[in-house]
Amino acid sequence: MPIGLYIHLPFCRVHCTYCPFAVSTDIALQDRYCDALIAEIDARGGGAADSVFLGGGTPSRTSRENLTRVVARLHEKFAIADGVELSLEANPEDVTEDAIAFWRSLGVNRLSIGVQSFHEAELRPLGRVHGRAQALEAVRLATESGIRTSLDLILGLPRQTAASFAETMETAIATGAGHISLYILDLEEGTALIRQVEGGRVSLPDEDLVASLYTEAIERFAKAGLAQYEISNFAKPGEECRHNLRYWRREEYLGFGIGAHSFVGDRRFANTRDIHHYIEGAHDPVFAEVLGDGEVRRETIFLGLRQATGVHYDDIVRLCGNGGIEWMERGLGDGWLRRVGARVAFTPSGFLLSNEYISQLF
Repeated sequence: MPIGLYIHLPFCRVHCTYCPFAVSTDIALQDRYCDALIAEIDARGGGAADSVFLGGGTPSRTSRENLTRVVARLHEKFAIADGVELSLEANPEDVTEDAIAFWRSLGVNRLSIGVQSFHEAELRPLGRVHGRAQALEAVRLATESGIRTSLDLILGLPRQTAASFAETMETAIATGAGHISLYILDLEEGTALIRQVEGGRVSLPDEDLVASLYTEAIERFAKAGLAQYEISNFAKPGEECRHNLRYWRREEYLGFGIGAHSFVGDRRFANTRDIHHYIEGAHDPVFAEVLGDGEVRRETIFLGLRQATGVHYDDIVRLCGNGGIEWMERGLGDGWLRRVGARVAFTPSGFLLSNEYISQLF
């Protein structure tokens, strides 16, 4: 069966205060990093692929020469059919008419733009380089070019209010983008933002307000034709991210580059996050696990319930027995689960506490 390919391009202008990913601001390492990336593709490449995701980091910051040779090597080592979904993440400051034309010449047919907010006051604490005008121009150029366009937004930002979030949401809808990812800010250990919050230098919106705004966003996006298909993702019909659906459906994928994860057969493994070790040839996994029956069962339910379509009632009974029946009856009665034909799925309020509810099954 075809697999998905994830390519990690880690270079950023700045390291955003909330970001826990494996990134680097040392652009001087770019050529050597891409040499190592191609060497890893050569060593592990083979077979058919039906989705490619260039993530980061900021792939739009990667030079055209390096993007060209990385994508070319993917085509040499994998059977990638014309027209498969090829996504590229970009920041607004990198999106120009000429850049979009170049990316499309490589086969990129989906652009994911990291907007996060349309308010400068909310962008500054994050360390973002762009402002409102640049974000709007980037999205305009993308949508008018005809490329499938997705926006990333964050809920729960410092200085964010109900009014400012509503305006960001309405602005995003008005752009005409076919896909919106809405992430609730999660303070990650080791990030600058968590240190600022813990030190009292930055405050975040009230959790109850964030929960209320999340459920309002689901309703507003639905009215605009952007149906929720996963906890954080909304799309017009046919605009769903096929590569990310692969993760939630437990389909196989290979990840290349620092910090990249892979899932093949019953095995998950991940690369080093140290860019210098990676450049020096450390491409063996630093983490690997073979999933047993219990882990497969938990993953099947957890990933299925992340999706708006949920999990078949009989599958939960098969995987969890009488405890699963009681869990579903409790959720349906309390309102954090809903029926979708023969399936059960979280309600908007259920999504907010999904990890807690799912833990009750095991």
